[in-house]
Amino acid sequence: MHTAKRLFNTALKNGYCWPKKDDERAHPWGKNRTEITSQRIYILGQGNVGSFVGHSLAQLPDRPPITFLFSKRDTFYRWNQRGRTIEIVKNGISYVQDGFDAELVPHVADFKHATASEQSNPSNSGNLDVIYHLIVCLKAYTTVNALKNIAHRLKPESSILFLQNGMGILDEINNQVFPDPSTRPHYMIGIISHGIYLHKPFSIVHAGKGTIVISILPRRSSESLLPSSPTALYLLRTMTRTPKLAAVGFNPTDLLQLQLEKLAINAIINPLTVAFDCTNGDLLQQPSAYRVMRLLLAEISLVIRSLPELQGVLNVKMRFAPGRLEGLVVNIAKATAANRSSMLQDVQKGYPVEIDYINGFIVRKGEELGIQCVLNYMILHMVRAKSSIEMKKSRNILPLENRSS
Repeated sequence: MHTAKRLFNTALKNGYCWPKKDDERAHPWGKNRTEITSQRIYILGQGNVGSFVGHSLAQLPDRPPITFLFSKRDTFYRWNQRGRTIEIVKNGISYVQDGFDAELVPHVADFKHATASEQSNPSNSGNLDVIYHLIVCLKAYTTVNALKNIAHRLKPESSILFLQNGMGILDEINNQVFPDPSTRPHYMIGIISHGIYLHKPFSIVHAGKGTIVISILPRRSSESLLPSSPTALYLLRTMTRTPKLAAVGFNPTDLLQLQLEKLAINAIINPLTVAFDCTNGDLLQQPSAYRVMRLLLAEISLVIRSLPELQGVLNVKMRFAPGRLEGLVVNIAKATAANRSSMLQDVQKGYPVEIDYINGFIVRKGEELGIQCVLNYMILHMVRAKSSIEMKKSRNILPLENRSS
């Protein structure tokens, strides 16, 4: 029996339960039992991952109510004009799904600058319904500001599932959004390996079947592996019973190692394809690029193998040895040889990139451990500079001349 089912069954034995219909009534389960007053699942982010998850959940026979949260007014209007539908194209066949709810989330800054009379009007602060189950599918660099806009609706009983690239975002969220551990929601982390890409707004192509690996994180390192949050268990159970998602539950340590493997791969392919302006496969054809890859991996391997949270875990030294990480990178680069990395595509379009949560994470962890990651620091700033140059070009902003050094 896999982890998700085991955790769910244990929760039932402990007296946790969920209402079968979506209503907002509280259930008198006793003072030692936690209430979940809504099955509604909120999704923050309408890109390829958010659309894929929402579309998949909506196809369940006894589907939960699903609400997409929009932060941009123009995107919200386009959603309504399209009929509030999501399209998935698989093997050339279109599958359109409807029945979603949507909210336009007001910005905290707008509310703070409102007059006293405007602030006293509840309608001006947006929907105040508690969000018990939230799935975040945003770019890492937009997450903190997006969560600030709905933080007042997230309670200690709430659970947030993060389906994102990169690492280190939770530290920022804890520092800037939920600094008090006693009022902090429960966190869940997911890694998605489905081959999906955005075809057009609210329309994605499911190019390759994969999985979603999910873990419920303990609030404190001393907590038992078995989580005590009914909302997290409900969200885990809903994801794992959705056939198209192929989601499975893992324990936090196993998921962390999967995260770090994916991080190591992304920390090579993404920035180097940006630096050399090439496809993934080109990295394997150039001896000089291959040497840079190996030098970067030596630093990445040392940092990962030195992480305190992995000390005592079996086979960590071998699993994250430079040679094995190199093999993982080579396999992915070969399998996607003709592709341009997502980071390269973002740079070419003049979009911000997630380099601070990939190589930047390695640099920050290295500093904490007393390890100087000189090459990762260099590639971090090379990508930052390249991204900034392309963003200025896309906005027709010319650099200042005769700038003092």
